[in-house]
Amino acid sequence: MNETFELIALIGTPFSDKRCRSTDRRLESIYKKAFADRVALLYLTIHRYPGWSSALENMFLNLNERRDKTLEVVANLADLLNSFCPNEYAIFKSLKPYPATPNDTDVIIFGDKKRFKGVIKHLYSKSYIFHEWAPMQTTLIDPMGKGKTGKGKKGGIYYIDMYSDISTDYFLYINKRSLNPYVQNIELNGVQIKNVRKEVELAIILFHNVFPERTFQLEHFYMPLYHLKEDNFDLDVMIEFAENQKLTRAVAANLTFVEYIHRKLFGFVPERIVFLLDRWGRNSQELEKFKARGETTPYMISPKTFWLTFYDKIHDKAAFRSLIVQGVHMLNPVFFFDVMRSLKNRFSERGTYHLE
Repeated sequence: MNETFELIALIGTPFSDKRCRSTDRRLESIYKKAFADRVALLYLTIHRYPGWSSALENMFLNLNERRDKTLEVVANLADLLNSFCPNEYAIFKSLKPYPATPNDTDVIIFGDKKRFKGVIKHLYSKSYIFHEWAPMQTTLIDPMGKGKTGKGKKGGIYYIDMYSDISTDYFLYINKRSLNPYVQNIELNGVQIKNVRKEVELAIILFHNVFPERTFQLEHFYMPLYHLKEDNFDLDVMIEFAENQKLTRAVAANLTFVEYIHRKLFGFVPERIVFLLDRWGRNSQELEKFKARGETTPYMISPKTFWLTFYDKIHDKAAFRSLIVQGVHMLNPVFFFDVMRSLKNRFSERGTYHLE
């Protein structure tokens, strides 16, 4: 059994109470693997018991503190936005259905560019700090993170990606107006926050890891499993959004891996996974590539699936219009070479999608 499958066996599946037992030494040695696959806090939470090793307890406490502080960042930000622009924002891709430590918090602002700049200016007035800029987003640092951050998103917790549009460069891969019907209020740390419905979030995440990120990690194995196990997860909402937004190829590629791995390790496949794949089709070619590369994660999605996903997406009117805008900007040599460098990184052996 390779290390990916060993880690899955340790975590188990939300559709069964059975999971492998392990020694403290093995739990310690697999930590780096679990962290790279973005499921470290999940496996530590599952296996924590009184009297386990001090090394494991320290790992758990550090990650759990990171999670608690990240949720505090989300709640504090939502509290400010509720006062300044209560119906013009939504948190998305940030809250997981199991204990997790994301790199950052993602926020979409529904207003126009002028309104977006006004929100950013307001956050600066509340001691939020500029970190990075991209054509359709500005990354800020929560005031609590002053002096605690680094290059990229080192250490996570304090980084906030503020989106004026959900895009890579100028190319819109999700039309933000399509999210409006799916924003709901949830409570977090005593604060009412605007959050995109989990059915829509799941579709976006399972698209985003194919395009533009090209990386399947165990995070993308467990997120659909935990969500689809929930009684209040509305499958029709996910189907409606994924089909309207041309996301189905990417979502099905992820679910093809989930189906194969779940059957191989647990002997069955959850009905909802089978239902979605029967509707959208399985990516057998990508699965064969996964097998040929040793069935290990993180796994780099093939260029073919990446580009076919892009091809699907440009049939969306908003995405196609944004592609023209992207093309115009690429007439600028500096921007052109920056895009080429980004593509080179995405098609490198390691890719760009990593927990820091």
